[in-house]
Amino acid sequence: MTAIDPALQPELELLLDAVGPLRLRNCPLSPAPRQEAFLRLPHEEILFGGAAGGGKSIALLMTAAQYSDVPGYDALIVRSTLAELEHPGGLIELSHDWFSRTKASWLGEQRAWRFPTTSRSGADAPTIRFGYLNSPADVNRYSGSAFSFLGFDELSHVEEISYRRMFRVLRQASTAPDLARSPDGLTLADVPVRIRATANPGGPNHSWIKAYFVNPESRKPSVAFVPSRWQDNPHLDLDNYAQQLAHLPLSERKRLMDGDWDIADEGEMFERSWFELVERDALPKTNRAVRYWDFAASQPTIRNPDPDYTVGLRLEIDDRTGIYYITGITRKRLHAGQVEELVKATAQADGQHVEICIEQEPASNSSILAEYFKREALRQYAVTTNQPNGSKEARARVVAVHAENGRIKLVPGPNMEAFLDEIAVFPNGRHDDCVDALTGAHAKLGVRRRATAWSVPRGTIPGWERPAYYNFYLPGFE
Repeated sequence: MTAIDPALQPELELLLDAVGPLRLRNCPLSPAPRQEAFLRLPHEEILFGGAAGGGKSIALLMTAAQYSDVPGYDALIVRSTLAELEHPGGLIELSHDWFSRTKASWLGEQRAWRFPTTSRSGADAPTIRFGYLNSPADVNRYSGSAFSFLGFDELSHVEEISYRRMFRVLRQASTAPDLARSPDGLTLADVPVRIRATANPGGPNHSWIKAYFVNPESRKPSVAFVPSRWQDNPHLDLDNYAQQLAHLPLSERKRLMDGDWDIADEGEMFERSWFELVERDALPKTNRAVRYWDFAASQPTIRNPDPDYTVGLRLEIDDRTGIYYITGITRKRLHAGQVEELVKATAQADGQHVEICIEQEPASNSSILAEYFKREALRQYAVTTNQPNGSKEARARVVAVHAENGRIKLVPGPNMEAFLDEIAVFPNGRHDDCVDALTGAHAKLGVRRRATAWSVPRGTIPGWERPAYYNFYLPGFE
């Protein structure tokens, strides 16, 4: 361990005084530095995520137990299934290893630990419970409850709508002034309400977790991210673990060894590295541009917790070089009325020189909506419609060839990371709205005006004997 510079000791003491002493209860282990950060940080929501083997689950149980001596305290730890909690080496087995050494009692049917309380009735005994959250409907299992602590082990298996809906049970059961106190004088009113989660990169929920917790530009001030590194876990056989991970595919190995959140699950068609980033100031000035819209007027519901996005992707092409530039990505979940407002505002921001193309999907009402935009909402703009032919994979394969050859570049901006995450996992990901918008825009710009020639044999036109063929050039399409 690196020694602390004596000159920094006064500042360190002031920092520790401000944070306060580390509170550990019913825990036989001392936390590693990153586990301690997970325990100490005051944010309402914290993700301990990244590399596998970093002691994340241990840190989660440590954090749940921090106030397990305060009367009325109730903590809940969930995974996507109970089997994952109950399997050998899981959190329930770990809790038995820890709490069976204390005066706590295990309530098997409830899958909960009940800890001693200072009150006479025992009705406010602190508890740590275990549960599951396999779908948004499972949130209803906890309706009417009040938890001071919510822990999500392996959040990558939990849908975003399920995570958000659990906020309804994050509250203190009581904050009355006459509450019973813990041995060191705390009441339930002194306990912060907290959500703590663990996750590895990858999986079907990679994108929303990355945007919500990891990306500093998109996460809220009340949310923090603690990177997990397996090298920091003092309870891990590092050499043996490194040898095990070395057998994994490169992308999975980088996620689990390096905690790399820029690598989602592999797809079969695109790679993130193919899309070179180009600053807007470096773009050619003579580009043709189209904003291609793929509509999905919906918001999350219980029946459809993860609906598609409305995506408007702006693509430009330099006809001199044949290079494409993705210069803007709009990606939102909206009601139908909000979609119209978004499209009109985007068209105004783009300007009339940017063509607008709206995708019409077979067997849907998108054709009616597209005609409405053409005739009413966007009358002053150049608006066309497009009904894609062939499968999504076939259309994307054409674009992938251009991308692999470095002919599609990306201007940094909003939703860039979401676009790269989605396209990197296509066609195995949950969403493909950005891919559809890119392939549609690419096909639209690929139709390039040029002079087209027809040759007419000699003698076809009376009086025109020479030359052998007459060539006529008319505007056409490639």
